[in-house]
Amino acid sequence: MFHSAEPFFRPKTVAIVGASESGGAGWPRAIYQNLEFANFPAEVYLINPRREELWGRKVYPDFASLPEQIDLALTIIPAEFIPDVLKEGTDNGLKSALIYAARFGEGGDDVGAKRADQLRDLCDETGLVVCGPNCMGAMSFPSNSLFYPATRIRGLPVGSTGVVFQSGGTFMFWLQRAAERGLGFSYAVSSGNELNLDLADYINFLVDDDDTKMIACMVEGIRRPDAFIEAARRALEAKKPVVMIKVGRSDAGKEAAQSHTGALASDDTVLEAVCHKYGVIRCHSLDEMMETCLVLNQRRWPKGPNIGMAGFSGGGKGLFLDYSADEGAAIGRLSDETVALIDPIIDPGLSGQNPIDCGAGIAYRQKDYSKVCKIMAADDGVDIIAMQGQLPTTADDPTDATIFSNVFDATDKPVIAYVRVSQNVSPAGLAFQNETKVPFVQGLPQTVRALQGLVRYTDAMNKGVTPLLEADGDKADLEGEAFETLLNVNGLTPPASGFGATPEEAAKAAASMGFPVVLKIVSPQASHKTEVGGVALNLDDEVSVIAAAEEMTTRLHAVDPDAEVEGFLVQEMVSGTEVIIGVREDPQFGPFMVVGLGGILVEAMRDVSFRMLPVGDVDAREMLDELRGKAILGAFRGSAPRDIDALVKAMCGLSEIFARHRNHLADLEVNPIIVGAEGEGLRAVDVRPVWR
Repeated sequence: MFHSAEPFFRPKTVAIVGASESGGAGWPRAIYQNLEFANFPAEVYLINPRREELWGRKVYPDFASLPEQIDLALTIIPAEFIPDVLKEGTDNGLKSALIYAARFGEGGDDVGAKRADQLRDLCDETGLVVCGPNCMGAMSFPSNSLFYPATRIRGLPVGSTGVVFQSGGTFMFWLQRAAERGLGFSYAVSSGNELNLDLADYINFLVDDDDTKMIACMVEGIRRPDAFIEAARRALEAKKPVVMIKVGRSDAGKEAAQSHTGALASDDTVLEAVCHKYGVIRCHSLDEMMETCLVLNQRRWPKGPNIGMAGFSGGGKGLFLDYSADEGAAIGRLSDETVALIDPIIDPGLSGQNPIDCGAGIAYRQKDYSKVCKIMAADDGVDIIAMQGQLPTTADDPTDATIFSNVFDATDKPVIAYVRVSQNVSPAGLAFQNETKVPFVQGLPQTVRALQGLVRYTDAMNKGVTPLLEADGDKADLEGEAFETLLNVNGLTPPASGFGATPEEAAKAAASMGFPVVLKIVSPQASHKTEVGGVALNLDDEVSVIAAAEEMTTRLHAVDPDAEVEGFLVQEMVSGTEVIIGVREDPQFGPFMVVGLGGILVEAMRDVSFRMLPVGDVDAREMLDELRGKAILGAFRGSAPRDIDALVKAMCGLSEIFARHRNHLADLEVNPIIVGAEGEGLRAVDVRPVWR
């Protein structure tokens, strides 16, 4: 499933192909100087058929003339020459190549696309692994191997963050800013077009690397979803967080589909469900990704979601609460004993209950502030400690780093400092942050989102990944009475129903069932019955049933004169809250579930939540809790709470049915499900399978 990035990231021999003073906008010289600066961590050879000596070194005409085989070729030559040069390289034992050049099919270039096909064939035939084309290079920081065509990378610090960027232009900019914020790096790669080595391969390599504890990615597209999912699973199992910003989150990628489930599921919403399952932390901005990495770099995993916040600004406290509400963050409650200890320390008239505004005076009593935070950290009601702070701009700033480090040392819970407004971080500020042992997260929105990322990652890590059931279901179980039994067993109880091939037969079925009833037309041309007027509610007698059946037949034939009417479904009239549950197979990422409020209006309301299958009890309850309108499932405006347990059972049951039978089904939707009051159960009013 994975290509090995080992010879690319850890080469013992390197060849600079196209070595010259002026070629490639000076890139060969810059790369050589970087390797020279690093005291040549690998044996370096120069290749150029037009030179004999360069930079005091012998220059070879080709791979065949080299004294040994090459692990990595840095190709800084025009695109049209690269396939032949690399073919000559593989004939002489070349293992990997880094291709900086473009013109390999970008923008619909047919000639370049053929060139790319040549390289793919070469990789398949020889086992050559390629980074790029159209990329900005890579760095292996533990060995100080700097395969990047600029000298400014030399000051980047060694650390435990692996970096994979599909955007070459943003790559170095982010690394520099992240270094200024306190991150250090193990490996970093600008992956370019990913003709061979791709995002999944790089993540897989970093998961196995002892120097890497966290992985940061900027992603424009996922070329091999199965491999990406497996790499993400391995990262979660290894407790190495993957933090990702994804380019292109709009609805432009939404596919046309035959169901509400498909219409609601854009590429990005399904990817979000994948990330949730495998603990990949999505970020909205490059800044947020930086701050989130700093928080995760502490490698303290909270035992729960509850944040304890202390500061000395009422406005800052209010904003923190606003952003927490936006993100669904939990604010912990302190015990009465803890509050009693805090109250005498903070400014008079203020409350020691979390979140704590200590008052402006405590800003000048730093030891008291530290004491308050330590008391809060010891309380079982909080799992994460967030302290207001500010980084100094000069080395002579009087702020005492032990105010923060004492809190860090007093607990095993995550401790962060939040800066209300982002500041430029000076070398003195970075040194202070290192001394405190805690990250100073820049900006309140970034703080809350970074902490939520920490909570979600820890939750995913603790839950692990439940594998999918085998798709070994029998198609016969999805037909007739067997299907009704399967639905019933899995909590998807249908309403009492009957069938009539004609309006008159439908009326007799309704009379035997008892009024009021619902009538639905049955036709292959009426997939969405409401859209063709194929549903009638609250019919009180046989005459009403016959009239409704005739009217909906007329309406359907007005839309499609050739439509076939197979008959009419009669169902008991059920009242309650309308919900949709749908499961379907995403062509890239596999089966997922959507749940939403609104029934037939769900696409207009778009109050939905997604998860990848399998969906268990905890997942189902999380999904319902994510709905904006979840209040209507509770005791809303005098109505009784809905039967959540029955709804959760139905969601889990639908997940299992589809997982078992996805060898036959492309889509299985229940819309609406009518959820009754607590203890009354539900009715799966309209179940619609779509066959593969």
